[in-house]
Amino acid sequence: MRGRLQPSPGLRSGAPCCGFGVTVKSTKIKGIVLAGSYPWGQSLFDRLRPRPLLPIAETPLIVYALRWLSDGGVSSATICANSAARAVRGALTDPALAGMDIDFYEDWMPRGAAGCVRDAGHSSDADVFVVTDGTAIPSVNLQGLLETHAVCDAALTVVVHHDPTDADTTEDPGLNPGGIYVFSRRAFDCIPARGFQDIKETLIPKLHSLGERVVVHTGFGACPRVLNTETYLAVNQWMVSRLAAERRGRPGYQAIGDAMAHESARLGANVKLVGPVVIGKDVTIGDGVTVVGPTTIGTGSVVEDNAVVSRSVVWDGCAIGPEAVLDRCLLADHAAVRAGASLFSSLRSANHAEAPRQRRFAGVAASPSTPRIAQPAATWHEGSL
Repeated sequence: MRGRLQPSPGLRSGAPCCGFGVTVKSTKIKGIVLAGSYPWGQSLFDRLRPRPLLPIAETPLIVYALRWLSDGGVSSATICANSAARAVRGALTDPALAGMDIDFYEDWMPRGAAGCVRDAGHSSDADVFVVTDGTAIPSVNLQGLLETHAVCDAALTVVVHHDPTDADTTEDPGLNPGGIYVFSRRAFDCIPARGFQDIKETLIPKLHSLGERVVVHTGFGACPRVLNTETYLAVNQWMVSRLAAERRGRPGYQAIGDAMAHESARLGANVKLVGPVVIGKDVTIGDGVTVVGPTTIGTGSVVEDNAVVSRSVVWDGCAIGPEAVLDRCLLADHAAVRAGASLFSSLRSANHAEAPRQRRFAGVAASPSTPRIAQPAATWHEGSL
């Protein structure tokens, strides 16, 4: 069941208590990113990678949260992780990825979101802590959020989003948590040093009982979160489409219509790139291949002659055989699809099927002028053909 939040009594959702204009620059602010990896399920998707490291448009998911903090003026952040700490640390060795100072707190005993925030921030000298989920892409205006928190003198500010599926012509839609919070340091006094401590179920009721103010700040626009295979595919497609719409370039990539291809990628003759597509480093695309966006093809992958890859996510080192057809699929690292296979709404790992033969292709320009391909819908499944 999805959690619901309603504004504190007497406080209108999304409205500041005293009006904007209060400066927050003099307050020391620290970011906290919740990146703990827990066994949410036993599906193949849950076993692929720690969720904060899932590639979104060829960038680890957690990097979007860090960049949001950095772009909002937050200069340092702590990443809270447990079993995923080593993997996350290894993925963030390049300082340019996040653009800020990063340290780590490893939560080996499950403490819950509130417990992790308290433990990670307790030794800091910051006054205010911006907390975000490492499996979400924040889009709320951070300065506006901090101003709301400051003018309301809140102990805790919770970002929520209106759910369009709950819209009603006579009533306001429900408010769904966006995975983003602002803590004042005094909120830590309500979080015990031991035991599992949740934000919604434990901390908020305690703050209310002490007369502390909990503010609801309504965010506008999407705040995508990755929960499963379906939402992962949707978030990746959303980001690839957004990059294409904003015409946002990347170092080492060149634009081909709405597509972006790394300069090391090799494209065969008569390749058709339709809509927003991201082609990574050292990718080889064979003659007559059609790639329909939103699609990403990861480092070192090979797509052989006359294959069709539509609305899919292909990770690193994958091999797609000649005349194979993929629509709305996820191929994990080193997965293979045999020649002539048809795959719809499927997840494929490296343990499935034999890799198709390898070959080299001459690099030539691709044409973005083919019409969009429509494929039949299907339910998600795992396994080989």
